[in-house]
Amino acid sequence: MHYTHQLQPIAIEIHKILEKKVKILENSRVCKKYDIFGFFDARRKELSICSDTIARYPNPSYLINETFLHEAVHAAQACKTGFRHLEAFGMAPSTLPLSAAKEADLRKVIAFDRNLRLTDREAFFMETRPELVRYVVKKYCL
Repeated sequence: MHYTHQLQPIAIEIHKILEKKVKILENSRVCKKYDIFGFFDARRKELSICSDTIARYPNPSYLINETFLHEAVHAAQACKTGFRHLEAFGMAPSTLPLSAAKEADLRKVIAFDRNLRLTDREAFFMETRPELVRYVVKKYCL
């Protein structure tokens, strides 16, 4: 499955901005190593979409868009620091409510690396708000 055929128009717009700043990979080594949907490596400037993993779940088109937008937030967080590391935008966690399912996903990320608490809360909050993702990508990556 080539993930770009699944992207919504606003996600395609974000993709075009990001591909000038980062390498966007499909089913990269990190996808094969871990059971994940996507990953962003700030130092390598690589955004990975794990479409083979996503294809095993219901509604892969939705999940590809959600995952791409989530990782795009991380790319914008890295653009903000010149790709030294991810840095949260500074939004107060209390203004970023998550569903119970997304809270559970966040707990999994924190179990992996507790330093990702704020950056991933922002990404989980924004992944269903493409206009907000486009805003931060344009602000920090253009």
